[in-house]
Order: sequence, then C-alpha cells, then structure tokens
Amino acid sequence: MVAGAMQYRIIEGGTVFQPISTFAALPALVRSDDELIILNDGLLPSPAVLHAVVTTDGPMRPVIIAIPEDDPLAANHPDDFERIDAHRHWAGVLVMRGGPVQQLADFPSDANAISLLLRLTLQDGTPCQEISGQGLEGADWLLAADQGVVKHAEQTLIGKAVDVPDWRAPTHAIAAILVRFLVLRGIVDGWRVTAGLAVAILLCAIGFAVVGYSAAGLLLAVLGAIAAQVSHKQGRSAARLAYDNEPAKKLAILAVTVDAMAALTLLFALAPWPEWQPLAALGPVVIGLVRLASPRAGSRILSLALDRAGLLLLFGIAAAIGLLAEVLACLALGLLSALLLRSGQD
Repeated sequence: MVAGAMQYRIIEGGTVFQPISTFAALPALVRSDDELIILNDGLLPSPAVLHAVVTTDGPMRPVIIAIPEDDPLAANHPDDFERIDAHRHWAGVLVMRGGPVQQLADFPSDANAISLLLRLTLQDGTPCQEISGQGLEGADWLLAADQGVVKHAEQTLIGKAVDVPDWRAPTHAIAAILVRFLVLRGIVDGWRVTAGLAVAILLCAIGFAVVGYSAAGLLLAVLGAIAAQVSHKQGRSAARLAYDNEPAKKLAILAVTVDAMAALTLLFALAPWPEWQPLAALGPVVIGLVRLASPRAGSRILSLALDRAGLLLLFGIAAAIGLLAEVLACLALGLLSALLLRSGQD
C-alpha cells in the first residue's frame, strides 16, 4: 500500500513508468547521457543513507555502493551481493551514466544484465563508496530474502513510524495504539477520512450545544477530538512511511479547526442560543490558554493541555452536574498561573 502510494505521487510529478519484458529492450530506451539508479532485486535500502552517499548535498554522482566482505549481508547472501574486489562486495545499489547500457546489445539476451552493468561500470572507473561506517541497522539495508525477514523489517519500520504512546495524555496514547493497530493491517493513508469524520462529529457537537444539550454536545466533542488525534497520528505515520511531508500543513489546519470548534461547543454549552451571558467567553478563553500551553507542556498542569479529548471529557462531566462554568474558571486560572510561572523561569 505504501509503495503504491509512493508510485502514484511519483507519477503525479511527471515521472513515467516504462515496463520492459527483457533487458534486451533497455539499450533502446536509455541514452548515453542518462543517469541510472540500479537496485538489486529484493533490496530495501535506507533513503537517508542513499541521499548521503549519492548526492552529498549536490547533484547525483555515479557511485558503486559497497559493503565489507565481513558484513552479514555479504556473508549470508553471497549470490545477491557479489564480490567486486578483494575486500568488498556490492551493496546492491549502483548509480551510473547510460553509456554502458548500450553495450548490453553485445551480450546474450539471457545474460545477467545487472551483473554485466556492474562489471562494465567498474571497468569505466566509477568510484566505490563503502557504507559500513554509516551505522546501519538490519532494517536500514534489507534484503527481502524470506517472509520472516520481511515481517521483522515491517515491525521495525512501523515501530519507527508510529508515535510512541504518551500516557501523560491518555487519549493521545489510546490514539497511538489504535493507529499502530490500523497500520499493522495495512490501513496507512486514511488520515483524510478520519479528519473528515472528526469535523463532522464536532459539527454535531456544536449543534447539540446550541439547542441546550451541553453535556451531550461536549461528550460528542470528545469523540471528535479523539478522531482528530487518530487522524494526526495517521498522517504523521503515513508521512514517515512514504517519506512525504504533504500531511503536515493540512494536519496543522485540522488542529486549529478542532480547537475552534471545541471553543464554539464550550461557548454554546455555557449559553445556548439565543441566550447570552458573559461567562460564556470562558470557553474560548480556556481553549486559547490550552493552545498557548501546548508547546510548553512540562509541568503537571501544562501537560493537561496536551490532551484535548481528556479536557473535553472533564468539561462534559462538569456540564452534566451543573459545574461547567466553575470548572472552566478554575482551569483558566490554573493555566494562566502556570504560564506566568513558566515565563518567569524562562
């Protein structure tokens, strides 16, 4: 699913995928001044290491990436990582110019084209770059040799991509666990759907508060906030898995939207339409203080600001027992005091 999403984005950017049935068709498609990146079959390399070795903060350069002869990959899979000199094996990645591709026409059609291109590139004097010093782990440079290896790499990749549950904010921790559950089942790129669901639930919450059902409206807002947290963590995971930063801006807009809708829910929970009372401003004031406190969470009370759904649940319970205004006033005072104390320490 991740690979399909990446291919779709690459095609959107103007790249053309050209399938070929045999390597004999390759010389007709490649010009001598083209640049080629060749990956060994089944290899899943680290994008960060590739970027560091191939581009070195400049244009892409021809290079043969190598590993030492005592590397576990070379020892366990000598046929896949063939030896290129007395002390090194090919690491499965080759960046080259298109010239040697034309020489494939001089070899039998059933020859190993990858191995031929590697040898031709070595003869041309293309430099080798060893990556043993890059601090690679098993999942950073992986040969998908069997199902067990792939499964282990999948778990490692997901472990790095999904947020670690932070129990200072319990509903965030629950959202992180839910996202891990979804990603393990292949549901990676559903953050847009979850974001739409969050906004829809919050609109219903505002509607309930407007007509006087303040507790019900705030409890609905809890569900909307949890859906927004799931969407946020889904988007972050999708970005990490697909190496794409597209969700970041949209998720920032979603966060502002959720806070604005929570503020409206609180406002109407204190003063249903068409009534009005000055205390109704406490709702938007508290949400504003929560937004100020979130980036600076550290103390116990400021950490409360991380958990929007938890706060809305507290407000829903307070509304059910008729103490919403009092709870909001106490929380506003506590947040303001904590912010002032933190500012003084800074």
